[in-house]
Amino acid sequence: MKTFAKKLTLFVTVLLIAALLSGALSETAAAPAAETRGHYTFQPKVCSVYMEEVFGKTMCETWFSLVDAVMAGEDTFACPDSHTYDWVMGQFRDKCFPILSELIDYAYDRAHPVKNGKGSFVYTVPRDEAAERIAAFARMIEGILNETLEDDFTQLEKALALYEYFAENYTYDYETAAYDKGYPEWLSSYRVFKTGTGICQEFSVAYAYLLMQAGIEATNMSGRRSYDHEGHQWTYVRMNGHNYHIDPTYVIGDHVLDYFMMDDVQRERADGYRKEDFVITSNYAQDHPHPAYSADDSSFSPLWGGQFVSLDHASKTLTYQKYDSGWQLQTYDFSYGDFD
Repeated sequence: MKTFAKKLTLFVTVLLIAALLSGALSETAAAPAAETRGHYTFQPKVCSVYMEEVFGKTMCETWFSLVDAVMAGEDTFACPDSHTYDWVMGQFRDKCFPILSELIDYAYDRAHPVKNGKGSFVYTVPRDEAAERIAAFARMIEGILNETLEDDFTQLEKALALYEYFAENYTYDYETAAYDKGYPEWLSSYRVFKTGTGICQEFSVAYAYLLMQAGIEATNMSGRRSYDHEGHQWTYVRMNGHNYHIDPTYVIGDHVLDYFMMDDVQRERADGYRKEDFVITSNYAQDHPHPAYSADDSSFSPLWGGQFVSLDHASKTLTYQKYDSGWQLQTYDFSYGDFD
């Protein structure tokens, strides 16, 4: 155990140095080799305000206790009861520390995972290997952030830059999307980072995770289309005191802005997903009382229907192209100087 903790401490300490010297992002082919631009540091403990609002402060604190245990090479963590244990192990790993979905699992004594205020879990690989893989994952996430974001980017610029990162670096997994033999058990946000491919359930969580690492409140949202009840999942963010929908799946391989910073009206207009059918953070979120969420700011409506061209950080201007009423392609500038 002490060997694990020492190894992990060493790995975390040298993460940024290793990324700068080698540019290696390990375990993924998704992140491009490029000169480091920012100085973002991997944060083991992230959890959005939405998670706290839906699941409660106790579950978020329990999640942080679990992360502390993993980072220290331990296999028990402070946990008040089995109910909290089940929700934290079942809902938080994929959303808030993706690689842990592959490295730890429920306690052997599934019926009694919490004893005397301590929850237990098992490692699916040797602990030294878990430490190495966590360190590699941290390097990967730091690499994506530092190669994509500038240090002084606003929250909006971070969200747009990472949205474009998805457009350019990930591919849609049509084979998995067409799978019809039950639920595909291999789905996870970590698969996006590891293989560079995924479907909406994975992209929405992976994008939200990167946003949280960049300091933006984010989670996933799901719904069903009004006309055929087809399910879909996307990302939900909070900026400048407002909630917005961002759908990273539809930007894969494209640069469309229809799905960036949507309000509830545009979310329904774009695909038929109605506000009354939204489920936030988890398919089981309705089991927990939480605020009624609304995305009611349409400030970004000029972008919808357009294609991203460039971003000028100095002038706070987003350049995009869009067809006018005469079907002529025009270039426009959108100023976001008043938005954080």
